[in-house]
Amino acid sequence: MDKAVKHHLNQNITKREKLTGGFMFQTWLLTLSNHQKVVFRHQSDLETGSGDKIIIADILEREKFFYDNVGKAVGNICPKVYAVDGTREHHENAFCIMEYIDGIPLQQCINDFDDKTKNDVMYKIGEIAVQFNSIEIDSNHPYVTSRTSFENLIADRLCDVFVPLVNSGVITQPEADKIVADMRSKKASRTLSFLHLDMRYCNMIYNNGNIFVIDAANCQFGDPLWELAVIDVGGELTLPLIDGYKNTFAGNIDLNDELYYYYKMDRMAVVLHLFLNQIRTDVAATQKYLSLFNDLKQRLLR
Repeated sequence: MDKAVKHHLNQNITKREKLTGGFMFQTWLLTLSNHQKVVFRHQSDLETGSGDKIIIADILEREKFFYDNVGKAVGNICPKVYAVDGTREHHENAFCIMEYIDGIPLQQCINDFDDKTKNDVMYKIGEIAVQFNSIEIDSNHPYVTSRTSFENLIADRLCDVFVPLVNSGVITQPEADKIVADMRSKKASRTLSFLHLDMRYCNMIYNNGNIFVIDAANCQFGDPLWELAVIDVGGELTLPLIDGYKNTFAGNIDLNDELYYYYKMDRMAVVLHLFLNQIRTDVAATQKYLSLFNDLKQRLLR
């Protein structure tokens, strides 16, 4: 870590504090010799449920692409990324160094707001989601041309996330195959929107009425409905947020669109696997997501 910071920023680390992050990255808050604070995130490469390899440097590069383009389009609403390095010449794992945004994680303060402030914040989150989703990636960009189609991207993801759930007996292989095949036959109307895909309160910083969004490691490019489906699975798709989104979005957004439920299934399967096979200690959450998964499964198998 010291070598990496010295190489990219020409500073020494004077203080380091491990931050609570997600299940993928190790995250540190570093104070440098010039008194600047930066965030350092690193992780080794991973394997998916089907055995495919996840290259962490690729995820960090895509996240930087997302942040850079959002910054150009709408201003300082996401952190700047100072460096992404997957060479392992300066640190044992692929890493990034990014801007530290001062403030309070929204999840720590939102329940202390009065109703008006809370609704205003949720409405603002809907507006921010639209700001992301209104940016479109060039259809000739490798992030687009390297995939067969957006619909196949979702189908392939479903195929992958179903593997551990089939092994756990939550869904049968024929049921999984049918949902995946049905998804391949769908057609999304918009497939190039910038999507954060993890817009939870824990990934937002609140500072004096301003909201900043971090942790875009899941970012993708596709149907804006996917963004809202992920927020929905997280239990944070409130009416003020929907109003903020619909009143700002230039076009029609239909939460009853059949594709919306396939996008929800993609996220729901990931969350259920997390509680069922990795955390294993939160019985209430496991049962909650198992029930939601089964309801969604039945809807898609009708």
